[in-house]
Amino acid sequence: MDEKTEQKISAKRVIITSFSIDLLDIVLNLFITILSGSVIMFTELLEGISDLVASGFLMIGLKRSMHKADNSHPFGYGTEIYFWSFLSAVVMFGLTSTLSFYFGYQRFIHPQIVNNVGLALLVLLVALGTNGYAFFLSFFRLLRRRPLKHIFRIFYRSSLVETKTTFILDLMGTCASLIGTVALSIYILTGDSRFDGLGAMIIGVILAIFSVFLVLGIRELLIGKRASEETEAKIIRAAKEVEGVESVLGIKTLHIGTERLLVDLDVHMESRLGTRELEQLMDKIKEKVREEVPSARYIQVELETPRR
Repeated sequence: MDEKTEQKISAKRVIITSFSIDLLDIVLNLFITILSGSVIMFTELLEGISDLVASGFLMIGLKRSMHKADNSHPFGYGTEIYFWSFLSAVVMFGLTSTLSFYFGYQRFIHPQIVNNVGLALLVLLVALGTNGYAFFLSFFRLLRRRPLKHIFRIFYRSSLVETKTTFILDLMGTCASLIGTVALSIYILTGDSRFDGLGAMIIGVILAIFSVFLVLGIRELLIGKRASEETEAKIIRAAKEVEGVESVLGIKTLHIGTERLLVDLDVHMESRLGTRELEQLMDKIKEKVREEVPSARYIQVELETPRR
């Protein structure tokens, strides 16, 4: 995927795509669950409902995070997306994974014949393709032309929490469809209907693991996470490039929303500068930092003297 195409993959696009595919999955899986009686298809239905609710939460969070700053929230409402993303993860863990495992276990110890298994497989393959497409949208927005081998580190450090959530949601949907396809294929080959229940149990466990992984990623942002070392180094380098800056003595950063950073810089400047010149220099520092790091929305520059 080229750079121009990647830039068109907005947060709104990945959320709406995920939401639309979840809606399609629910309709198809409900129909096939009734026809086949497969607990795997019922698990797919639960996963679709959970993802739909989670995507809905993300749409609410994204819209509310766009509200302008006011007296009560001087730095805006960017962190609102963290709260709604956390709710999404709780829904996934509390609803989908536990119910999937429970009903899968019940079917495993009380096996039943699956009807219209070929039709169920067809729907699973369709879900594999649609969820895979939504997953790759989130994947490319998160990766942003960086090396693939760093995807886990990028996921953990990224502040694109809504994209991280849809990334997990769509990865879960893709994995669930793949496992369901394998389990029902084995059922066709062996005739052992316990594989229907076993597949649902495995899906439940995987959903629980992904949910915990997502919660851990959001937790750091909720409690106040700094920018990555690379981003802070870029901010310091940008400040030092401004003529009149002797050194940067300290930096503090804080994620306050998707691609929104709060930056506090302690800067040592030339002592010969007057008050007016210092003010102009501070403005130049802010302008240079925003040029190099567009996510730096709020920048505070403080004058400091090095300790001898």
